[in-house]
Amino acid sequence: MLIYRAKHNLIHQLHPLTALSFIVVVTFLALLFSHPVYLFGLLLVTGLVLAAAENLREWKPYLEVSLGMLVIIMLVNSCLVHVGTTVLWNGPNVPVIGRIRITLEALCYGAAMGVRLLVIISIFCLYTYAVHPDKVLKLFSRLGNKSVLAITMGTRLFPLMLGDVLRITEVQRCRGAKLDTGSFMQKVKNRLPIINVLLLSSLESSLQTAEAMQARGYGSGKRTYYSRELWRPRDSLIMSATVLAFLLGLWSAWQGWANYTYYPRLENITRSDFPAAAVLIFLLAIPAFLSWGCKKWPRFKSKI
Repeated sequence: MLIYRAKHNLIHQLHPLTALSFIVVVTFLALLFSHPVYLFGLLLVTGLVLAAAENLREWKPYLEVSLGMLVIIMLVNSCLVHVGTTVLWNGPNVPVIGRIRITLEALCYGAAMGVRLLVIISIFCLYTYAVHPDKVLKLFSRLGNKSVLAITMGTRLFPLMLGDVLRITEVQRCRGAKLDTGSFMQKVKNRLPIINVLLLSSLESSLQTAEAMQARGYGSGKRTYYSRELWRPRDSLIMSATVLAFLLGLWSAWQGWANYTYYPRLENITRSDFPAAAVLIFLLAIPAFLSWGCKKWPRFKSKI
């Protein structure tokens, strides 16, 4: 379910600006790089941070969907793009598409673009399960309280409604309602009481929210804060590493180290492609290293 659950580890306890900066930088670099070493490095970093955040179980369905899409991208690209000199298979003529000509270059390019998509989907998985959405929106509260309030309530609407549907469905099943039997129209008819209860529950929740806002004096004067997000040394460390990784990524792209030529022939991957990528991966993996260090040495966590 798309519901954030706080966990007792360093990744979940980062300042929202730090976590958001890390996610934005990884997403930007994934769109910027085309070299497979850099793309696989970003995927490795994202997996390490998800493991440190204890969200591997939530990552699994994202991986299954993404790997399926990766295979589809490889097949579609290899069937539609006939550029490339290393021919693996010459197929029959197909109307509109022409002769099927699968090349190694088209397969590799499709795989690289699939890995890029995998990185982006994985990093959004990290944002969904390891970053509190209300804290992120709170960062922008100074720009417009009412707008941020509306966005906050809108983003939590779907997860809350999904939770209500599951809860109401379980209650109906406990009362003996047969929701999954009969024809399609009968199933729809059996589930109509769930929609009625969901509508009543939503209206009641909206009234409770309005009463809570009025009781807390929303809009009656200068805004106060129930809690403030602290900026700790760990945030400074991770933010510095993220900024350095961002600058190194820009420099690598500028120098051409992070670019790769797929057509007409695959470019050779040499040892000179690895040093900058290794430094970049190390800088972006610092949140995972710090999180594991805090678990192993509790006194270390108190220092940062």
